[in-house]
Amino acid sequence: MRKVILDTNGFLRLLLNDIPEQADRVEHLIEKAKEEKIIILVPQIIIFEINFILQKYYLFERENIIDKLKSLVAAVYFQIESRDIFRKALLIYEEKNISLVDSFLLAKTQLENAELFTFDKDLDKLGKAN
Repeated sequence: MRKVILDTNGFLRLLLNDIPEQADRVEHLIEKAKEEKIIILVPQIIIFEINFILQKYYLFERENIIDKLKSLVAAVYFQIESRDIFRKALLIYEEKNISLVDSFLLAKTQLENAELFTFDKDLDKLGKAN
């Protein structure tokens, strides 16, 4: 089966619908994935980039970004790298005042039953609390 990596820009067009013809092309691609004609791969970096761009350039509220990312991660027609870690990371990101990257590290630490080595005192406390 054909595999497609949808880049950050494609997801942004879909989420923002600011360029309708591009959003339509992404929706068409997603329809193919829903029909199991293609596989849409979503590398970890895409989710981090979406978060960063929505936060820094589009000034979205954190809650709005979390909702969008949760929907993306939950979509079964995307093959998301580290989906389980992102599910847990988004819960941490929602609860704690830390970055998505730090939330991801905590989630991975917990799911891998590992220890987190960090010089960030606040993150270290959170890592030891779990």
